[in-house]
Amino acid sequence: MFLLIGWVKSGLLFGVFASVILMLCPNKSYMKHISLIVGLLFILVMLHPIMELCSVDVSTYAGYIRNFLMLETEDTEFSKENKQLYELSLAAQLEAVFVEKGYPVTGIYVETDQNGNVEEIRLSFGEGEFDLRNVENYLHRLLGEDVRITYE
Repeated sequence: MFLLIGWVKSGLLFGVFASVILMLCPNKSYMKHISLIVGLLFILVMLHPIMELCSVDVSTYAGYIRNFLMLETEDTEFSKENKQLYELSLAAQLEAVFVEKGYPVTGIYVETDQNGNVEEIRLSFGEGEFDLRNVENYLHRLLGEDVRITYE
């Protein structure tokens, strides 16, 4: 029962987050690209419980999104727009994971290099007590030991 409630909560939270992202879209020409990415992320959020049962983690999502965005350019580097979309999608996925685990996340900023490797993650948390070592261990296992993690 708790799994179902958590699944519905994460879907609703992502729906609100996605609608805010789409409302803040600066240009209507980017709207179809951003809505495509948001739609794909919504599918991933909804499939998250099934993927947990199959032992698929966030790094698989990140690899899928990185490969999808690089297909358009057929290059080994992101375009500026695709890099921003990739960073936003990683931040949204990480935020969904942290909210699901009960961490009071108020913001996540992800910075990557041109190849899609995560260089820095900035986290901001709301009120509450929790162990930051668990967050850091999770991010280092997921993205590598050379990722800088800063808190705001």
